[in-house]
Amino acid sequence: MQPGERLPTEYQLSASLGVSRTCVREAMKSLESLRIVQIRPRVGATVLQPSAADLLHAEHFSIALQKQQTNMLLQFRMIMEVGLASLAAENRTSEDLAVMSEALAKYRRELDDNQADCLTDMSFHSVLAAASKNPIAVMVWQMLSSRLAEILSRTVVLPNVAEDSYREHLKIFQAIKEGNARRARREMRVHLENADRIWRLALESSGEPDARGAAGTSEAAKLTHGVAPPEQTRSIRSG
Repeated sequence: MQPGERLPTEYQLSASLGVSRTCVREAMKSLESLRIVQIRPRVGATVLQPSAADLLHAEHFSIALQKQQTNMLLQFRMIMEVGLASLAAENRTSEDLAVMSEALAKYRRELDDNQADCLTDMSFHSVLAAASKNPIAVMVWQMLSSRLAEILSRTVVLPNVAEDSYREHLKIFQAIKEGNARRARREMRVHLENADRIWRLALESSGEPDARGAAGTSEAAKLTHGVAPPEQTRSIRSG
């Protein structure tokens, strides 16, 4: 498509590509973050004229996703979101707390109606990123969100996962509300370690290999039985 052309609508892309509208929406956010498209109300997504730097950045990002480097993505998510939780505890405003509270209330309502999905889960993380007041971190989060949504869509449907995630979100929110950066970091780390464990179990149940090989399988087994590897134990205690 040429600069200035409008992309098909979210509904049209969902139908033609055979994916959910949630995936299309998150992918559009990523393209907007990469400055490949501009999204405007009542107009939709329009292709921009990207600079050479924008194209290079977008190409590298696309290649990384195509290689399905999920393990690296989850590792980076740990680094990024633990830091974001700390910043949110330090920088959040009353308006941020109100938005996070509403995101959690919506999560609770959808759980009660058996309608919670990956977008429900990610909405809390999105408003937490905004509360950090770091625009670069928010941009990176938006770039990664489409791939993270794909991962969450495979785990949030597992038994008790959505309910457990909601309770962990509550603990993170309480720490941020209290302005306790240390506790916010700790609660976020525990939450993401649990998410990583559930992802490994989802791979095992589907018969897909863990890219970390035997070591990853051994670690997953330890986590399944409630025993964290020594390096993770040290990390949790130092949090």
